[in-house]
Amino acid sequence: MPPQAPGTANSKQRLVLSGVTIIDTRNGAKSPDRAVVIENGKIAAVVQSNAADTTSARIVEARGKFVVPGYLDMHCHPLGSRDDEGNLNMMLAYGITGVRQMSGSPDLLAARRAGTLIPTEAAPELVLIPGMILMPLNAGSPDAARAEVNRQKEAGADFIKVVFVPPPVFFAALEEAKRVGLPYAGHIPPGVNVVEAARAGMYAVEHLLGSFEVCSSEEDALRHSEGSMPNLPQMPEGFKLTEIFERAISNPILMRPPSFEFERRMIDTYSGDKAKRLAEQFAAAGTWQVATLIRLRTMQLGDDPQYRNDPNLRFMPQGTRQMWKSLAQQFGVRVGAGAKKTLADLSALQITLVRAFREGGVKMVAGSDMGGQWCIPGASLHQEFALLAEAGYSPLEVLQMTTLNAARFLGREDRMGTVETGKNADLAVLDADPLAGVANLARLHGVLRAGAYYSGDMLEGLKRKTEQRHATAA
Repeated sequence: MPPQAPGTANSKQRLVLSGVTIIDTRNGAKSPDRAVVIENGKIAAVVQSNAADTTSARIVEARGKFVVPGYLDMHCHPLGSRDDEGNLNMMLAYGITGVRQMSGSPDLLAARRAGTLIPTEAAPELVLIPGMILMPLNAGSPDAARAEVNRQKEAGADFIKVVFVPPPVFFAALEEAKRVGLPYAGHIPPGVNVVEAARAGMYAVEHLLGSFEVCSSEEDALRHSEGSMPNLPQMPEGFKLTEIFERAISNPILMRPPSFEFERRMIDTYSGDKAKRLAEQFAAAGTWQVATLIRLRTMQLGDDPQYRNDPNLRFMPQGTRQMWKSLAQQFGVRVGAGAKKTLADLSALQITLVRAFREGGVKMVAGSDMGGQWCIPGASLHQEFALLAEAGYSPLEVLQMTTLNAARFLGREDRMGTVETGKNADLAVLDADPLAGVANLARLHGVLRAGAYYSGDMLEGLKRKTEQRHATAA
């Protein structure tokens, strides 16, 4: 077969990835010197390298490399942004082959139905998308929430995402979502008991919300404390509503009371025994957790130099960079030394809580919440891997959270999560053994997306293209 033109990927081409070691994500077993035969976007065969049928195939010699399923970012916001194409290109360049989009709208759902939602071929698969997030504006009462759930079901939403509604509305929407067959996921609003939500059938809890209240020796008082309520953001005169909303979403920590007394109480009254019990309750209910530790840390350390000076910021649009830097300045002015210590302590305690979840067998998947302040597409998921390792997860367990566990979350083990015949040809090819350390998950030699092969040079090209588009930024 003629050689492929440089810088292009062809999903129609029959391809043989030869000489690789395949990692079994179920148990960490390694199968060396294998060939993965790709046809029509699927894995057609996995055989010894010398037994592969290379007829009419492009051969990618990758001897000594390691192959795992492509990564799934199970909490992110690449669509509806300042640069959807750049976000998706960057995520693919970091080995991400599937995304769970966590914010939707009638327009985004209509674009998906029309096949116009994804603006670039070099993109992960959109595995799930909700409709409009449930808020008082569209779910102001139990009846309004039920009606909104049905509208989203009819529009093709894959799940219902809740953020900030009163407890009666929260549970009415949950029951209606169950009735119409949509998973219910998202935040735990003030006043809602996360254990009751799990028992009622909430599918996934994001950002560890609701858990620290349950782990407190002052549980009831904290859950109903006024300190748990967000404040309206204080913005300079002349800001438009969309700017205020964007800034508030980028770092909601700045909407909290500046003393952070509520957070201090959560930290000081944390009970390891109650955390252990909570983990048992989540495991018994089968509730998934999407911790997004990197997102929590970047909010709580909002002006930290490691994020302000991240070289990967060059991949972000100018307007986003400027907004993030402005928020960091606001953080530095608004958050005093004592409050900064509280937030740093909370960030450390989140690692402790996630360690308790691991020990208790809570079902977990990996998500970056890309879209928030300092959460850069692709890179932020790799930062999440490092934080999960800090919480005690082994390299295999971290790999499982972004592959096999995510496939189970989606109910799609028949097509993703392992490198086997019949599965999607969405793969990451690594230069080093991912079981030797989570840092090796970032050592990408190439990526296959729907059977199209992107070499390391091509992945770097996607990054350069994104950088060049934003090169005018200050």
